[in-house]
Amino acid sequence: MRNRDQIRETVTTEQRNLGRSFDVVGDDYADMHGDGIMGEIMGNEILGAAVRRRMRIPPKPHWRAQLAPGVIQPDEGLVPLTLAAQAGGGTFTAALPTITFQGQLQKPFRAERLLVSTVRVGATAVGRLLTVLYVGTDLQQAEITGWDAELLGQANAFGTRLTCKAAEPGVLIRAVVNLSNVLTGTDTIFANFTFLGRIIH
Repeated sequence: MRNRDQIRETVTTEQRNLGRSFDVVGDDYADMHGDGIMGEIMGNEILGAAVRRRMRIPPKPHWRAQLAPGVIQPDEGLVPLTLAAQAGGGTFTAALPTITFQGQLQKPFRAERLLVSTVRVGATAVGRLLTVLYVGTDLQQAEITGWDAELLGQANAFGTRLTCKAAEPGVLIRAVVNLSNVLTGTDTIFANFTFLGRIIH
C-alpha cells in the first residue's frame, strides 16, 4: 500500500499533465500561470477525479494563432473595397458619359473579384461600361482598350476572378469608365463598382 507522500506525488504529476492539455488557451498558459495554482486552488481530490475521467479539451483552432495570450498574429482576410464615383454620384447622363471610380487603400490589399451593378432608366440607357483599370499607375489589363465591366462584374459570373497587383496603403485603385453609347434627354445609368480582395489585418 502506498503512503500519503507517494499518493500526493502521483496526483501532482497527473495535475501537470492535465494542465498541459488545455491547448485552447495557448501553449504557454501553464508556464505563465504555474502548475501549482491548479493544485492549490482546485484541490487534489477534484483534479484527481478529472484525471481519471481523462476529459480532453479540443485543440485551439487555427484561426486563433496567438503571439501571446490575447494577442492575435497578423492574418489575411477577404473584404470589399467600394470604388467611389468621382463625378455625378455614379450616374451617367447625356452630359456626363465618363466617370472615374476610385478607392484609396488603408491597409495592404490585392483586388480580385469585381462586382458591378447598374440601374438603367430610359430607352437610350443601353450603353456598356467600357473600363480601363489601374492600381496606382500600373495598368491591370493586357491592352489599354476598355473592356465591359458588367460582363466580369456580374454577381453570378463564374471564373472571372482577377489577380491584380498587390498595393500598399495610400495607393489608388481606379476604374475609368466610358459609355459605349451616348445617352439622350433625361435617360441615366447608375453604376456601382466594388472589389472583393485580400487584406492584411
